[in-house]
Amino acid sequence: MTYMDAGMMEQANRYHAVLVDHETIIRTALQVYVERMEEAAKESEAAYKAGQADPERKAQQDNSFVTNHGYKVSAQMFRESAESARKASQDILNAVPGIDEGEDGEQD
Repeated sequence: MTYMDAGMMEQANRYHAVLVDHETIIRTALQVYVERMEEAAKESEAAYKAGQADPERKAQQDNSFVTNHGYKVSAQMFRESAESARKASQDILNAVPGIDEGEDGEQD
C-alpha cells in the first residue's frame, strides 16, 4: 500500500470532489474538443493533399503563413490532441465511482 500524507490525501479528495461535481461538463467539453480537433485534422489533411496534387497551390501555401508541410504536421498534431482528450474523458469515466457509460457513449 502506498503511503499518503495528510496533504496529499486532502488534495486527492479535492480532485475527486471536482470530478464528481463537474464530471458531465468536463466530459462534454472534452467531447466538443475531440470533435473540433478531428475536424481541424480533416481540414488540414485536405489542404495538404490539395497542395500535393496541385503544384501551384502548393507554391501558394508555401508562400503563406502555413506551408504545405505545415498542414501535414498540423493534421497530425490535431489527431494526437483529439486522442489525448478522448483518453482523458475515458480516464475520468474510469476514475469516478458511480459513473456509467451507456452503449452510445453517453452517461447514464
